[in-house]
Amino acid sequence: MLICLLAACSEEEPVAENEKQQEEMSVEGPAVSEQEDEKVEDLKDSAPIPQSFSESTAYPQRGKFAGETFTDQQEIMEVLDNFPVLTENSSEQEKKEAKQYLLSLFKEDLSMVDVPIDQWESMQFKDPDGESDSLALKENYNVVILLDSSGSMANYENDKTRMQLAKESIQAFVESLPKEATVSLRVYGHVGTGSEEDKAKSCSTVEEVYPRSTYESSKFSESLNKFDPAGWTPTGLAIKQVEEDFKQYSGEQNTNILYIVSDGVETCDTDPVGAIESLADSAIQPVVNIIGYHVDNEGLEQLKEMAEVSNGKYVNAVNQEQLNAEFKQTVDMAKIWSDWDSDTKETLNQLFQTIQTQLNDWHKQQQALINLEHKNLQAATNYLHQKEILSGDVFLEFDRDYRDYFLTVDSDARDLFLELDSLNRDSFLDNWKNVTDRFLENVH
Repeated sequence: MLICLLAACSEEEPVAENEKQQEEMSVEGPAVSEQEDEKVEDLKDSAPIPQSFSESTAYPQRGKFAGETFTDQQEIMEVLDNFPVLTENSSEQEKKEAKQYLLSLFKEDLSMVDVPIDQWESMQFKDPDGESDSLALKENYNVVILLDSSGSMANYENDKTRMQLAKESIQAFVESLPKEATVSLRVYGHVGTGSEEDKAKSCSTVEEVYPRSTYESSKFSESLNKFDPAGWTPTGLAIKQVEEDFKQYSGEQNTNILYIVSDGVETCDTDPVGAIESLADSAIQPVVNIIGYHVDNEGLEQLKEMAEVSNGKYVNAVNQEQLNAEFKQTVDMAKIWSDWDSDTKETLNQLFQTIQTQLNDWHKQQQALINLEHKNLQAATNYLHQKEILSGDVFLEFDRDYRDYFLTVDSDARDLFLELDSLNRDSFLDNWKNVTDRFLENVH
C-alpha cells in the first residue's frame, strides 16, 4: 500500500554605531540600548553551531534568509546593521552567541540521505525447488493518498493555488503507477472554514473520495474535483483512520508505502506524531515518505519528527517541480517491482541505476545548499567587517570558524555519499553474481 498524505495548512530600525559610541566602549564591551538588549536576547536563543553533517540536518529551523544569495538586499543589510559591535575586548560568550545567531539567519535546510538502499535486502530468491529463479516479491501493491485540503492550500504559487498544483501532481502520479496497483484518495480539512465556529466540524471529517481500487482516469479526475481547500487540519485523525481501514492489508503480503505532503502543522489538537508512530508499528508496515510543501518552521519541525518516529523519509518541496520529482521516485520503484519477472538482471540494473541517480541527486543538492550557506556567511562577515561592526581579529575568528564548519559538514556529506555509493555497487555486483551462479547451476 502506498499512502500519500498532502497537508495544507521587523524589520528593525538600524542601530547606528557612531564614533562616540565606539570610543566609549569599555573592556566589558559597548553599552547597549533597549533595542540591543532585545537583540542580545535573540542571540542567546540561537542554536549551537553544528559539529557534523548529521547535527546540521537536525538544526531546529531554516534560516530567515535561506535560499537566496546575499548581495545587497536591503532587508538583510538592515538586520546585519543591528548586529552587536564585537572587538578583541568582547567576551568569548558574546562572540559565540553572535556566531550562532549569524548562522541561524542563513542556515539552509539540509537533509539526511534517504535512498532505497535497503531494497537490495528484498531481493530474495525462491527456494531451489521453486518454479523459477525469479525474484520473490509481495503479492499486492496499494496506494493511499491523504490530501490535506485545509485553508492554507488556497495560497497561490504563481498563477495557481497550491491545491491546484497538488491535484495535478497527484493525477500524473497515479497515472504512472503499475496497472495492478490499487489507489485510495482521502481528503480532510475540506469541510467548513478556518473559523472557530467551524473547527469541530472541520476537525472531525475525513472522506475517502476515491475508494480503494485500480486506477480509472475519469473517475479519479471526478474525485479530485469534489473538494476545495477550506478549513482546519486534522492530520492525526486522518492517519488513525488509515490504520483502522487498512489493518487487513498486512505488510507480509502487501507493499505498503505512506506519503505525507504538508504545507503546515496539525491544527486540530490530534497527535499526528503518535498516530504515524502507531501506524508504522502496525502489521501494515508502511514505508513512510513525508513531503513538506512550502512548509514553515513549525510545520517543518513536526513533519521531521513524524518521519523520524516512523523510520520514514522527509523531503522539502518548494515548488510543483520538486513535488513531481518526489512522486516520480515512487513510480520508478513501482515500475521496477512490476517488471521483476521479465528480466532478473535488468531488474537488478534498474534498481542500481535508480539508487545511483537518487544518491547523486541528493549529494548534488546538499553540496549546493552547503556552498550557498558558506558563501552567504562569508558575505555577511565581510559586510560586518566593512561596517566596522566586527573588528579585524573578530572577523578572522568568524571566518575561520565558519570555514571549519563548512569543511566538516561538506566532508561528512561526501563520506556518507561514498559509503552508500560503494554499498550500492557492491550489492549490485553480489546480486548479479548470485543470479549468474544460479543460472549456471541449473544449466549444467
